[in-house]
Amino acid sequence: IKLTYLRNVILTAMLALALAACGFHLRGNIPLPSGISNMFIEAPKGGFNDQLSLVLSNAGAELATGPGGADVVLKITSATTNRTVGTLDARGKADSYNLIFSVSYRLEDPAGKIIRSASINETRRYNFNPELVIETESEEADLLTDMEQEAAINIVRQLASVTDYPAPPVQ
Repeated sequence: IKLTYLRNVILTAMLALALAACGFHLRGNIPLPSGISNMFIEAPKGGFNDQLSLVLSNAGAELATGPGGADVVLKITSATTNRTVGTLDARGKADSYNLIFSVSYRLEDPAGKIIRSASINETRRYNFNPELVIETESEEADLLTDMEQEAAINIVRQLASVTDYPAPPVQ
């Protein structure tokens, strides 16, 4: 039994070492460059702001309480949700919808110079059954939360590629 336990410990350690060596990161755990790791988020309050703050914290960002105490400012210029008809049934009634979450942002230095700006769109389709309205509303809310999280992860991925902004001097 002790030999089996030791073998399992060694295999687990080797697997962990292999994953670390290949650059694998847990979802949402993307390291940020040191020049932008101290940031202030300027965004409307709500679910997306909470998701973005969580993903940035997991990436090692230090979230400042105000723009004056940050090396960069991440401004969410828009975050919108839209729903369009996906497909129609034989009677011409909607039987699926497309849920679209769009977010635009700018990363600025303390002087307001834009370092990076981009837009991200997340789309999901879900079926609609008029007899199951409560379940459909619940599914839509779950999809929106998932899309907000995915958009936040994509923003952090894009920010992780910022290599031309200098790290602040060490004091």
